[in-house]
Amino acid sequence: MRIERFFNTSTPEIDGRKWNPYLGISIQNKAFTPEYIAEFLRWAAPRSAQRTAIVVVDVLQRINNQIFDRSSPMAALAKAFRKADEIHDRIRTALDSLPEEIQNGVEILDWCDIIEETWFIPNYRIFKQEFEENAPFRNFLTGLTRGNLGSIIGRLQEPDIEQLTRYILMELPELVTGFMHSGVHYNLNVYPGPIGSIYDEFSGQPFWPEIRDRLRFIGPISSVEAYL
Repeated sequence: MRIERFFNTSTPEIDGRKWNPYLGISIQNKAFTPEYIAEFLRWAAPRSAQRTAIVVVDVLQRINNQIFDRSSPMAALAKAFRKADEIHDRIRTALDSLPEEIQNGVEILDWCDIIEETWFIPNYRIFKQEFEENAPFRNFLTGLTRGNLGSIIGRLQEPDIEQLTRYILMELPELVTGFMHSGVHYNLNVYPGPIGSIYDEFSGQPFWPEIRDRLRFIGPISSVEAYL
């Protein structure tokens, strides 16, 4: 893989198997082809401290479907699951192209698999409370959403933007701590985009120290911006 940017890590650390890499797949992102997934696994598995994971971010897509397609909640969720099935097919295609020793070191997870009671849920509750009560925090997150929307923002109302911001809100526990699954801390976030810069910007905000002191951290985290 071509690594364009490092956050809190380096090539020697990654090659030295300090981290457990994971790939979070946004199911509407066309970058996640079978070729990209296979190359990620080929690169990540030999560099994992313990294991490598792929997380299919399925249920969060219902938020986008409700806003952009004007779908009912149940229809939006059903559409997200259908798209997630396509992603799982791509993952299977990628895995089938790889040696067994790589396949055996990989966990394939859905979003619900990383939601657990020790780390994720307590941190999500903190972020949710801050979103409801802390105006600078809420404004920062909605600002990120506005920046991601680009020109289509003119078609949306303020309640739409706030609802879309909840996608980011629900990702924050994973973004700032990684995640635990079956006793493994997945802590190297690999993504074809500047995921580390979002955390960097977030952690530089005046409201961050007070929030940080309330969170439960599993251990160090890192990320890389990676392309084919």
